[in-house]
Amino acid sequence: MKRASSRRTTLTLPSRLLDLAERIAKQRHLNLSSVLSEALERGLSVEEQRRRSDQILKAYQSAFANFSDAELMILNGVIPESHKRGR
Repeated sequence: MKRASSRRTTLTLPSRLLDLAERIAKQRHLNLSSVLSEALERGLSVEEQRRRSDQILKAYQSAFANFSDAELMILNGVIPESHKRGR
């Protein structure tokens, strides 16, 4: 199995976060780097999901920008009152 590469760096973290990370590392019998790496991976994953979600929303808004409110309602499966009377 290929091992992930790693690099050393210096970070400045708020004391309360570092204290929490150290407690978690001790409780889970892990080193601090593993705990911080896992937390950062999760946080960055959430950020990436948010970014993709924003892209999808912008694409949706662009694709349907010229639709009227009634047309958008029909696309969403809602039949406006004005269309019900025409039956």
